[in-house]
Amino acid sequence: MTLIDLAPRRLAPGLTVRPLGVSSGTSRWAPTVAQPQDARLLDALRRALDVGDDDAGAQLLDTADSHRCGHAERLVGRVLKECPGHRVQVASKVGRVQGSAPHPYAGPRVRHQLEQTLENLYLDQLAVYTLESYDFGPGDRYLDPVVEQMRALRDLGQIRAIGLRGPGSHASQHTMRRFLDLFDRIRPDVLWTQASGLLPLADLGEDEDLGAFTVRHGVGLVIASPLAHGVLAGGRVDRALAAWPSAAADRGAMAAAATHGLAQLAGMFGSSTQALARVALRSILQRVQNAVLVIGVGDEQQHQYDRGFLGRPLSEEELAAVEEVFARVRRVMFKSEERVPSVEASV
Repeated sequence: MTLIDLAPRRLAPGLTVRPLGVSSGTSRWAPTVAQPQDARLLDALRRALDVGDDDAGAQLLDTADSHRCGHAERLVGRVLKECPGHRVQVASKVGRVQGSAPHPYAGPRVRHQLEQTLENLYLDQLAVYTLESYDFGPGDRYLDPVVEQMRALRDLGQIRAIGLRGPGSHASQHTMRRFLDLFDRIRPDVLWTQASGLLPLADLGEDEDLGAFTVRHGVGLVIASPLAHGVLAGGRVDRALAAWPSAAADRGAMAAAATHGLAQLAGMFGSSTQALARVALRSILQRVQNAVLVIGVGDEQQHQYDRGFLGRPLSEEELAAVEEVFARVRRVMFKSEERVPSVEASV
């Protein structure tokens, strides 16, 4: 079994991690609400981090202060505290939660939130700290101070890399221009985005997608939701599509297209959830060879995602066949720009 393509990947200077990591999820429940899924999430985190392979490199764990209003960070911290000497590299985000400040990026808000995040995680340093929102206040009044703070935090060793959220696959031209402007002004070390076979990497024009863009600029790329909220691991299509912010789309047609595509992949590679997930993950890892994928540990279809699970590489013919299936599904699911899930609200 060839595993060369699954060797640890460089995210930033001095930061190399396995190509598959885990995420604490995206649920934004209020902290006062009962948390019936805590036990399952804790168990999933323990299993996901119990890899026992010192030669495989550090594993990336992706979270955010907005995940369940900080509750997810605290759960991650509980698991990390149980494992002294762990080699997990943790990435988190800032820019969504305002707290009592006038703006999520106002004043020393970024530095104060980092201090709270490190306390939640029982860590002295974050691997990546990502600016999650493009809103830096009226006239970008907070942008320069935030960039200064982030660089100071990196210089002090409290974070190893500065992250910036990248555009989604169907971002508007306005969002694309905004991203490119912020990229030039912030000069991040890592970009974070969501993509899968159903929602590919953003096309930045001139035959360059976000993957090629990161290679050209020498920055790392973290891809979340590579299984399309569980759809590509055999999960319930209707439940996953309900999480997509697409008010105009015909969800029945979308679900039918995704189900048909899964059936085609099952005919080629097997119908088990692991077989489907393997194909979905490998198709990205082999096409975007600088990317690190993070899979939500709370998903119903959570497995032990390790090098053995991914098995042999897909052949060029298999990769082409998989992409053809995904392209057909995308054409049915998103017949016009008006029916594409909007990412404007997320950036």
